[in-house]
Amino acid sequence: MDEKTEELRDIFVDVSGEETVTESQEDDRGTLAGDEEGVEDRLADSIDRLRERFPFETDLGEDALVTVVRRFYGGDDDATVADEVGADPDEVFAARMDLHLFREDEADLPVDFGDLRDLLDADADDERVADEFGVATDEAARYRRIARARDDARSVSYRFQSEFEDALTDAGLSATMTETIREDGLREATEDIGSLEEDADVDF
Repeated sequence: MDEKTEELRDIFVDVSGEETVTESQEDDRGTLAGDEEGVEDRLADSIDRLRERFPFETDLGEDALVTVVRRFYGGDDDATVADEVGADPDEVFAARMDLHLFREDEADLPVDFGDLRDLLDADADDERVADEFGVATDEAARYRRIARARDDARSVSYRFQSEFEDALTDAGLSATMTETIREDGLREATEDIGSLEEDADVDF
């Protein structure tokens, strides 16, 4: 027992009035390595179930995707994450969309999401979207990918984001994903339900 542990034991005895420390009190709740492995497993499990639910565009493997999740919640940008996983920023962006992870500036794109969704529903390609909004083709492709990912995330009430945050325990303090995106998505879902109810409210 080192000096620090001895001091903690003395404090425990003084506060509790107990003369001994039981074996369960002496045992750690788990080593850092064990806790870390548990986080990795939970993230990987969520990613696997997300992949089963929605098609993935990214070719990154499971370990790299786990790193994308962790680095995203750590506040790293796509270029930094790309260096970490041996990819390029565009690949990391695609992975984030597959994982339903959105950054602050992806909450308020300079295009109308309703108009963008109408184009997507009409199977508009990148060139048509670019012409419609007066942007470059690669930017149009980015807008389309964000819109699809947001719709997918909204369709499951951002469930997988919540699972990632739960696995990372204090991710709510460090997450860079804006709550505005989730709130907007849930608000849009509510509005959709309201529209359906109005359509169904007919007299017989």
